[in-house]
Amino acid sequence: MNVLGRFAAMIATTTVIMFGLMYLNTFATDYVWYSQTRTWMALLMGAVMAIIMLGFMWGMYKNRAANLGT
Repeated sequence: MNVLGRFAAMIATTTVIMFGLMYLNTFATDYVWYSQTRTWMALLMGAVMAIIMLGFMWGMYKNRAANLGT
């Protein structure tokens, strides 16, 4: 797997984990149901995390065009 593919897999994995962790903030299991808001928030957090990580690791990825497309 190439470096950017591995980066995308890492972001996808952490986004799914963040989605699951949002359900830890429920009082009882009766209140656990699918929430579109939690899905959007997990996707938003994953996207922001990817942007921040690319900003910090910009020099690690030599292909600048691929960095912008990620």
